[in-house]
Amino acid sequence: MERFAGHEGGIHAVAVSPNGTRVVTAGEDLVIREWDLFTGRLRRELPGHSRPVRAVAVHGDTMVTCDESGQARTWAYTFGQSLHRGAVRSQWALTTTACAPASASRGAVVAGLANGDVILHDLAEGSVRTLLSTGVWVDAVATTPSAGRVAVGVEHRGAYVVDVGPGEVRHVGTGTVTAVAVRESHHGDLLTGGADGAVILWDTAQNAPLVRFPGHTSPVSSVAFGDDDTQVFAAAEDGTLLAWDSSRPHDPAVLNGHIGGVRALASVPGGEHVVSIGEDGTIRVWDHLVGEQVAGTGFTEPAPPPPRPTPASDEPSSRDLLNFRQDVRTLAAMIADRTTEPPLCVALLGPWGSGKSSFVRQLHDRVDTLADLSRNNPGRSVFAATVRQVRFNAWHYHDDELWVGMVEQLFADLADDPGDVPRARDELRTRLADLETVRDNADRSPILRTLRLLKSGVDPGTRRRRRKAAVVSAVVGLLGIAAVVAGWFFLRNWLITAAGALVAVITAVASVAGALDTVRTSVAPLTSGVRDTMRARRDELDTEIRAVRERLSQLDAAHRMRELVDAVRQGRYGQYRGLLGRVHEDLRVLDRDMRAAQAEWQLAGSQGPPPLERIVLYIDDLDRCSPRKVVDVLAAVHLLLALPLFVVVVAVDPRWLRWCLDEVGLPPEYLDKVFQIVYALRPMGTSTAGLIDAMVPPPGDDSVRPAQPAPSGGAGSPDPAPPDRQSSARQARVRGQEARELRTGRLHLRQEERDHLHRIAPRLPTPRAVKKLVNLYRLVRVGIRDDEFDAFPYRAVLTLLGLLVADPASARSVFVAIVTTDDFSSALPLEWRDDIVDDLQTYRHWVGTIARFGFDTHDLVTP
Repeated sequence: MERFAGHEGGIHAVAVSPNGTRVVTAGEDLVIREWDLFTGRLRRELPGHSRPVRAVAVHGDTMVTCDESGQARTWAYTFGQSLHRGAVRSQWALTTTACAPASASRGAVVAGLANGDVILHDLAEGSVRTLLSTGVWVDAVATTPSAGRVAVGVEHRGAYVVDVGPGEVRHVGTGTVTAVAVRESHHGDLLTGGADGAVILWDTAQNAPLVRFPGHTSPVSSVAFGDDDTQVFAAAEDGTLLAWDSSRPHDPAVLNGHIGGVRALASVPGGEHVVSIGEDGTIRVWDHLVGEQVAGTGFTEPAPPPPRPTPASDEPSSRDLLNFRQDVRTLAAMIADRTTEPPLCVALLGPWGSGKSSFVRQLHDRVDTLADLSRNNPGRSVFAATVRQVRFNAWHYHDDELWVGMVEQLFADLADDPGDVPRARDELRTRLADLETVRDNADRSPILRTLRLLKSGVDPGTRRRRRKAAVVSAVVGLLGIAAVVAGWFFLRNWLITAAGALVAVITAVASVAGALDTVRTSVAPLTSGVRDTMRARRDELDTEIRAVRERLSQLDAAHRMRELVDAVRQGRYGQYRGLLGRVHEDLRVLDRDMRAAQAEWQLAGSQGPPPLERIVLYIDDLDRCSPRKVVDVLAAVHLLLALPLFVVVVAVDPRWLRWCLDEVGLPPEYLDKVFQIVYALRPMGTSTAGLIDAMVPPPGDDSVRPAQPAPSGGAGSPDPAPPDRQSSARQARVRGQEARELRTGRLHLRQEERDHLHRIAPRLPTPRAVKKLVNLYRLVRVGIRDDEFDAFPYRAVLTLLGLLVADPASARSVFVAIVTTDDFSSALPLEWRDDIVDDLQTYRHWVGTIARFGFDTHDLVTP
């Protein structure tokens, strides 16, 4: 079926729906038609006008149209129902030369009359207001959607912009303006096209042109702003349409295709496409970024490249797709609860691919959330507010330095990896000494001690501000004294002397008052105001001293561990002899320091953020390591981390764990020494629905548009030479071919395919197997065109893939049986049979393809 076919006679008006999926056109045959933007399918026809329609606008759920007789209508765009009807008439009943509909809440039309008047017609009230009297022929009018601003193009006198509310009129330019576009107050709010081909962007507030866009030589018939602030479009009577980026006005995209003049154009929301209508009766949709027609009348779409299969990765997910939420919250509450008494080690059990890593990631996030909430609600939370979490992937350290790697990462994370640890430790030690000196000043003079405490800052910034204020006061005071001396002894001017004395006195008083932090007393050591100030300063100092000590304890531990790791890696301890003892001692020191800081914080009334309360270490992918390394990690957990500061969560496959113990000769009871809590993941069951819905979203009602490519080039200096149109068109065709290859759409499965995936997925053992099934099916499905889908046995293909993913070894025997036997019931297991597809030949045909996706079936692949 031909696209965009149906109009009889010329087309004069075009608009695009707000969502960018529909095109509305109207013209000589009196009918308004709505089309699908990219398929060209006619959606509906709206008759009602008695004369050819000249203009149409759509905004929100309102459409406004007007015809050459001056009659205008508003429509409920969603339903295509005509709401109001009126005639654009003035008191002289003159001919309408141009009209521009606006979709204000009640419908409005701006019209230019043959006598040079420009009127605004409110269709709901039937009121008519004269906005402007030009005295000459009106060639073009345009309005904003709210009808708040109106642009007018006239013969020989340029253009006008009317701010309708205040009635303010601005005049710009000269010559005959044949096309206008206007937007709300903006830097560059008026676009004009002239009879001489000139296209100019104006700043009407400054009454000055901002950008001139060369390229057109014929009279301009239509101009438009793009969805992006920098995009500008203009069409001419010679049939060309040019698109510019305002930062590169000398490099337009040339859109050739119309036979005869272009009558009107409209940009599509999203900034990538523009729609034009021509005297040749065609409707064309252009991709101006590549300079090529992509839809419309006479458009033959090239065969698209196959869509992308977009496989899903095996990375841990922070989204709960397997109904982990309740279990995650339960375990997180136990870990973060202040009444939980570490040391504690949790075994998180599940087979390979069961989602343990995703569970660990969600558990990590939930503990962080509880800690954040506790910090924001001091004294009201049962959960620890200061929790440091460390994630260790055992598989990344499967070599002989596994213990070293684990402990090194632990201390690096505790220290937040500050880079130069020794320098940070030295700075903190100096800072701690200064704070303690101020707080514990042993000077016998109480006044001197008070002044030192009052002028001290609890942080370098406060201290700098107070010292700066003191310096400024001293300088001003000295200047006042200098003025007294100069005025009295040299200039003999009593006014200068008095002013200098006043400045010196005021500065001295202010300095004393600032040092004592009150203006109410002059001595201050025994008054209540100074006592309160001293108490507050001492509390601030105590809080910062605790924070510095805590940070220093962590950096000291990190520094000792870094030296130890360096020594071990240099071979000083031979095969890591003595490593356990050294590491355990450092951990004990850290634990002791943190508990001392916690006790000091509680004695001080629990002011400020609490010290580090808990360290949670997550050990993942342990079931990918060799038996010896698995036992090494368990020993490290048992011997190193058995301290009140630590909670350890180990994610592991229980079958692998027991096998590793057997390999090294340890009894199963060894696990009871290591783990205090065992927590097994629930079987996947029906929770696969959320996982499949996340990987394979439901198909949409509308066609999926390709993603917008990034425009090439930057906003550099424009090329002063005008573009060669043939060269630009040739380059555009090349860019268009490249763009089609690069903008391949994502593969979207149909609803019936999704339904069958939902039926098969519960038979698979793990979430990893479900992901693998979807990924493999996409690889097969991507080679099936839409017109081939009806003959594609997707149920049989999904069944074979499900067999292969669920149990590769058993799948081989099933595949061999399908190829060698003629009995369908014996070849395929009962639980995998499909009542709809029972054709053995269909399965046999696809076995040779599906076999290529398995290690156990690779030799069954056929040509």
